[in-house]
Amino acid sequence: MFERDAIHSRGKALEDEFFRRVDQKLMEDMRRSAERKATREQLAKVTGLKDETVLDHMVDAGFEPTTLTALSLVPCVFVAWADGSVTEKERRAVVDTALDQGIDEFPTAMQMLQQWLEKHPPRPLWQLWKEYAEAVQSSFPAEVADRLRDDIVQQATDVAKASGGALGFGKISANEQKLLDEIKATLHR
Repeated sequence: MFERDAIHSRGKALEDEFFRRVDQKLMEDMRRSAERKATREQLAKVTGLKDETVLDHMVDAGFEPTTLTALSLVPCVFVAWADGSVTEKERRAVVDTALDQGIDEFPTAMQMLQQWLEKHPPRPLWQLWKEYAEAVQSSFPAEVADRLRDDIVQQATDVAKASGGALGFGKISANEQKLLDEIKATLHR
């Protein structure tokens, strides 16, 4: 009888532990889902975007309202990496652009930017920026969208010119030009 009670007690303890773990996982999944939804809603509010797919991709990539400034700098970062490495002049050009956009108010965004300048960012980040840029462009009146496009292209061009040509001025490499053309095409209405 004692052996049977011990086996029964052990079985009950294992069953209780199993269901405790299942409940814990369900609670964690619900918490993550709620956080994800809240972040997506915050991004929608800050950006004005209504496209759930774009918002989901932004959340999946780790963006939140405090890191949007870093996302806006993706063209400059990719142009800086266009020739396989980032020169000190290109790094300075990107950071200056970031500071002009107020990135110093968002330490997490600045940290993201610094990581991208140290190690080439993943290609899906470029695709996310294009998706984001197209969605934002379509939500603005034409004159605002045109001005935004011109600003982004100029910032990226300044990065491309930072290390080229005589005394570091004027030369844009073929790889940089290819990216600049892609930026223009992405932002063209």
